[in-house]
Amino acid sequence: MKDALERRALLLHLGRTLQLLARILEARPDATSATTIGELIEMNPVLEDDVLLEHVSASLNVEDFIAHTLRAFCAWPQALLDEKLDHDAFAVSVRDALFGMNLRGWHGYAAGLRAEVAWFGVEPAGRRGVRRRKAARTIAPPRRRTDVSGAQADAAAPRDIERDIDDETERTSESVEGLSPPNGAERTNEQSLPEFE
Repeated sequence: MKDALERRALLLHLGRTLQLLARILEARPDATSATTIGELIEMNPVLEDDVLLEHVSASLNVEDFIAHTLRAFCAWPQALLDEKLDHDAFAVSVRDALFGMNLRGWHGYAAGLRAEVAWFGVEPAGRRGVRRRKAARTIAPPRRRTDVSGAQADAAAPRDIERDIDDETERTSESVEGLSPPNGAERTNEQSLPEFE
């Protein structure tokens, strides 16, 4: 029963969104000077209370809004007919198409829809942690290492540590076994094996 009510709520929201697009398309000839959503709402105050328009960026171009909204909701009819609802698909299509650079607007829109569909826009706890770690990795400054003298140096580019060959005589390289000695020197910790005749 709960699944049927959620499908009904999503279908009604889709219907309201299509009606909104129809109203905007009808108002467009009269509102040729309205190039942004904010200007369109000023000229047509009846649009002000729409849950979608309330949260999208007011500076979004009307033509872009129409195109992005069609892209966001075009898969909903088929998804509503699927045997099992893909919760992520409903939210992701709208978030990516309409709220890519407007996180505050997305949270407000999703919270408004959660009054009718409790799971809409809610990410599983595990996925939130992964997203935060990925974001931290992309924002973090490059790591620095300290050389022997204590001065800061940029981290070296990755290299193949098993095949580190260099013409320098004092160069040491890393391997699975540990640090290799400078060229010409022998390892002190290697065991000698008996020779067989």
